Amino acid sequence: MAGGRLPKGYPYYISDVETDSDGEIGEVPLPNIEDGNRRAWREELQNIELQAFTGIPAPTTVLDGTAVEMDLFHLMFPPALYEEIARETNRYADLEQEKNGVDSRWRATTPDEIRAYIAIQIVMGIIVAPTQDLYFCKDNLFRPMGINERFTRDRLDKLNQYFHVADTSQNPPRRQPGHDKLAHIRPIMDILLNKTKTEYSSHMEASVDEAMVAYTGRLGFKQHIPLKPTKRGIKVWMRADPNNGYFNDFQVYTGKEGNVAEKGLGERVVRDLTREIWGKYHHIYCDNYFTSINLFQDLFDNLTYACGTIRTNRKGIPPAIAKAKLKKQGDMIQRPKGSMVATAWHDKRTVTLLSTNSDPRDMTEVSRKQKDGSIVNVRCPKVLKQYTQNMNGVDRADQLRSTNSFCRKAAKWWKYLFWFMVDVAICNSFILMKESINHYITTKSEGRRERVQLEYRMKLAHQLLGDYWGKRKRESI
Repeated sequence: MAGGRLPKGYPYYISDVETDSDGEIGEVPLPNIEDGNRRAWREELQNIELQAFTGIPAPTTVLDGTAVEMDLFHLMFPPALYEEIARETNRYADLEQEKNGVDSRWRATTPDEIRAYIAIQIVMGIIVAPTQDLYFCKDNLFRPMGINERFTRDRLDKLNQYFHVADTSQNPPRRQPGHDKLAHIRPIMDILLNKTKTEYSSHMEASVDEAMVAYTGRLGFKQHIPLKPTKRGIKVWMRADPNNGYFNDFQVYTGKEGNVAEKGLGERVVRDLTREIWGKYHHIYCDNYFTSINLFQDLFDNLTYACGTIRTNRKGIPPAIAKAKLKKQGDMIQRPKGSMVATAWHDKRTVTLLSTNSDPRDMTEVSRKQKDGSIVNVRCPKVLKQYTQNMNGVDRADQLRSTNSFCRKAAKWWKYLFWFMVDVAICNSFILMKESINHYITTKSEGRRERVQLEYRMKLAHQLLGDYWGKRKRESI
């Protein structure tokens, strides 16, 4: 369910995970040893010992108690980017005026104005108006106060018109060798992505999934996924921390190359997004689009555990799992092969799972409501419960991002990706402050109060705006 906000109180059950099994009723075949090339899969369950996680989850940069929201934000969004954006915006404005004539309403922007411009976008994400003009209307009843005191409508329109973050003049034409589909945001994206990876050491659990950046205009690599809350837009592969929703890594999907589908795309994405954390015994969670036996074996060989639902037609799945026909809630089949375990368990339907991060003999119970209204405890492999608890990292990160996110419409697709990355920087910096040992909020009774993202965004907007005034104050008479 990545790519949109989960409904409040959404029940995330084990039976809601992806599965290709139809759950037909029938007898369960129990061969002692699988045949053919799958002879390594066995019926006998053996103890599997896991190595301890060696990472230390925490912010990597520790700021003292005097640091404010803007200081944390600048860990993720370096102040040098204001200068870069101002330079590229002025360069693009000059080029446009060379082609179309002098624009008398334009004047060169500055890093301070770009910083204030971003602050205004944060304000607009909190106080949402149907149109931008409403922020500047003369009717005090309907005008959101504040923005019109710092910016004029004409100046904001001109910044929107010429806003640019990269020089694309050296990018080869489309379909030519070396052409970069993301050239409009590549320099900024590389910097922000590096900060995303290095400013936080993640927890043991990590989930990999896809998110969607809403966009409905024309774009060669725009995706349409009918079952997603955000059905049309730009797909972004993500690795996120299910413990706090921190965006650990992301990769923008730019579509097929040469109109040819990439073979093993899901496996390649997981390797790309997890390679930098191999060797610490992280536990990676993914759904059946990504899961394969080759991928999990590769991760295991690189000292990284994995768990995920798996399609029953994947190469190498033992027949007892692929053809399982379980009829009762709680029925299960497990087949181990070394440290890898394939599991079929019946809830509302049959769920198939592959894992290298659990002992197949570890069991637990889940509560299920019956047709007569009674609640019963159903026996369940512990690994399935772990999956439902940790697979929602990208969903949780998307919830944070969709709260008071930038929502203004734009004609250029790359602006949606840019503001997506600014949202990611804000959410990640919020988590850095939330977990900073020097920034805990205490109550009068010496208790601890959790930080709220809305409050964080409001303070950040004030600090970024600072004493900037884009319009002259009226002189008092």
